[in-house]
Amino acid sequence: MKKKYRLTDTNGKIYDSDKPGLLGGNSAAKIYGRLDCSSANVALKKGYARHRVFFKDESVAISAGYRPCGRCMFKEYSKWKENSG
Repeated sequence: MKKKYRLTDTNGKIYDSDKPGLLGGNSAAKIYGRLDCSSANVALKKGYARHRVFFKDESVAISAGYRPCGRCMFKEYSKWKENSG
């Protein structure tokens, strides 16, 4: 049996995928970032796993209303901040 991954789509709905997501996110804070993000790993240790979501790619995360992480995606975050202010 092939492993299934639970990803979030552009509408914020969870679906099963044969491929893992490239990015993780926090559904409460509406932030997405790399799976190896040090900030996310600290937050996971503090119990935010219940808010953890995964995205196929950056375009899906953005379409779902998430913003880039200021730690692991600083360049994307800076661009987002410049355009959102």
